[in-house]
Amino acid sequence: MNTAKKQNRIVSLDMLRGFALLGILTANMAVFKSPAFQLQSIPGVSPSFPSDMLDKGVTFMIDWLVIGKFYPLFSFLFGIGFFLFYETLKEKEMNAERLYKRRLAFLMAAGLVHLVFLWSGDILHTYAAAGLLLLPFIHRRSRTVLTWAVLLLVTTSLFTSFLTISGNFYAASGSGYTEQALAGAAKAEDVYSSGSYSDILRYRLDEEIPLVLSNLVLNVPQILGLFLIGLYVGKKGHVQRADKHLKGWKKTMIFMLSAGGLLSFLYAALLHGLLPLPLWLADGAAQGINMIAGPLLMLGYTSFFVIITQKRRFSTFLQPIAAAGRMALTNYLLQTVICLLLFYGFGLQLFGTMGAASGFLITLVIFSTQTAFSYLWLTYYSHGPMEKLWRLWIYRPFR
Repeated sequence: MNTAKKQNRIVSLDMLRGFALLGILTANMAVFKSPAFQLQSIPGVSPSFPSDMLDKGVTFMIDWLVIGKFYPLFSFLFGIGFFLFYETLKEKEMNAERLYKRRLAFLMAAGLVHLVFLWSGDILHTYAAAGLLLLPFIHRRSRTVLTWAVLLLVTTSLFTSFLTISGNFYAASGSGYTEQALAGAAKAEDVYSSGSYSDILRYRLDEEIPLVLSNLVLNVPQILGLFLIGLYVGKKGHVQRADKHLKGWKKTMIFMLSAGGLLSFLYAALLHGLLPLPLWLADGAAQGINMIAGPLLMLGYTSFFVIITQKRRFSTFLQPIAAAGRMALTNYLLQTVICLLLFYGFGLQLFGTMGAASGFLITLVIFSTQTAFSYLWLTYYSHGPMEKLWRLWIYRPFR
């Protein structure tokens, strides 16, 4: 499998990207298969809170271990990737800043096409916008980078809690907002489950995309904070020379899995109304807590993967997941195409028909298929289709 080129890659990062793809699809499945997007602002009212005990258990586990943990992982990997990309080009005496901006331009274009014409949950355009803000940090000291990362994440967590609690209190005060949101969710379910592609596109252009784009001002600071954690780890060389930092990785794993796991459990408990708090307050506190718990647990997952990939038997076993990670952009976009064909009105029309357990089973089937496809593809080609286009765009001759 193109072993010469694999030598220059950090395999643990590819495996983490593959793992992140599974987590991202698991988290996104609720939005693909139900009007979760329209109901997310109503505490305790969500298609992800089912009555069936199996679905309840699966939902709680996903909220505890998945939601808010895997877009931080992708963001963290973006930050490391930025550092490695920039430093490699500098060593080759190439114009790193210009090539990086080309990289972001492609990502923005792909993200906007994905957002407008396929799915409102796109993250690529947010990454491209936040990625521009990484450039001023490339020459800053590691301590400065880490300080900014912590400040951004803590500030966005507190601000998100304040906004969510305020909005929830307003919705609970008899303003009619809840009824409007429920009516919006019913309309979304009708359009997505039976509408044509043009019906769904028109609905999304009117109801969803303006909201997604307006949220950039809130999302970019948090994503930048996560990028900076990756940049910090890249600057310290902890991934590039993982074998020399195993003791530190083991300590990080124990602390992050413990702290992140406990805070994430608290998030899930608050979200599901298991604590004696009003739903409007519990939901708002939960959202802020998870913006801290998610990155902590993400670092626990990261530490675990870095450690086990130092052992050859685990590294060999996880090669198919690494293959999926090497084609992360292709697979991320393919996940959307597959799910639209499964759930939307122009496909199999399964929107609104299944619970969390069935959705998770579909997630596993899709990811397993993607893993096999990626492994097979990379036996013949050095890059995935979208990755190849990306490279051609980045490295085209300067004029």
